[in-house]
Amino acid sequence: MASVSTHEHQDKGPHLPPPSKQSLLFCPKSKLHIHKSEISKIIRECQEESFWKRALPFSLVSMLVTQGLVHHGYLAANPRFGSLPKVARTACLPVRNAKQSMD
Repeated sequence: MASVSTHEHQDKGPHLPPPSKQSLLFCPKSKLHIHKSEISKIIRECQEESFWKRALPFSLVSMLVTQGLVHHGYLAANPRFGSLPKVARTACLPVRNAKQSMD
């Protein structure tokens, strides 16, 4: 029986000081060790999700709206390049905003 209770005590996680020696500002979550590789993996996944689920759809919609506005005459087309500069610029804005929100 004594070996069972010792084994259960070891499975609780990191070694924490007893409650009598903890300060009022003690936070047990901050004592956990998180590897930098895990953090970089989480950040990379968040950036991918941000691109595929927010930036790309908003970019496509803004390109279509801009092309429609140029086609109907609400925006003037460039004499040399047509609507390409305006459409390309509106395609970059959602991607840039998604990257800035991750920083």
